[in-house]
Amino acid sequence: MRTPDERIEELIAASVAGELSELESGELAQLTRVHPWIADEITRLRDVAERAGRAGIDWEDPVVTAALRERVLGEIAVEPSVEPRRRMPWGALLLGAACLTVGLGIGSALPGVLSAPPSGPPGTLGAYEPLIVTESAGIDVDADLVAHTWGTEAVLDLDGLTAGETYRVVFVGEDGTEFPAGEMRGSEVPIHCRLNAAVLREQTVRLEVRSEESAVIASADLPRV
Repeated sequence: MRTPDERIEELIAASVAGELSELESGELAQLTRVHPWIADEITRLRDVAERAGRAGIDWEDPVVTAALRERVLGEIAVEPSVEPRRRMPWGALLLGAACLTVGLGIGSALPGVLSAPPSGPPGTLGAYEPLIVTESAGIDVDADLVAHTWGTEAVLDLDGLTAGETYRVVFVGEDGTEFPAGEMRGSEVPIHCRLNAAVLREQTVRLEVRSEESAVIASADLPRV
């Protein structure tokens, strides 16, 4: 199950901006089935954007200072959630705080806070590349790839791993060279992790998750750059 807050915020932002790709639309639909509040959040933000547009508000990018961030986090810490099972996305909390900073109402902060993540062909720096993963029986793995100037990042959600067992994530180059990205311990609950390897995106063609016995339990061929 895929539940990282940052990814949910990015997909909500892209949906409100009308910039979802076909793959992202499917990912968002799957998340919404698990977290129905996402649909309500998108509807609310779209309504905010439409009302702000009708009001003729000029958009301005808010400046969120460290002091403001600390103040918002402090409010979160002291005020119990009305719905304990629903975690308010950070983007929504920051949205309200940023509005107070610019003094133009909630709509004025929308573009600055809800900016869509970078997009583009495979290898675009900072863009999420959804991967098609082949898994062993009983294993469920969702994977994204992010290209950076300093290496390649794997964003993984894994379920069905043996509790206590160590698993390794490896990028493989076209010539078979292996680039280790890190290890994780199996758990009885789903795992979300971000692992990095010192290999440029264009130098790797495959992602593998391996067991302690070096068996490949999940793999994905990477889109060509």
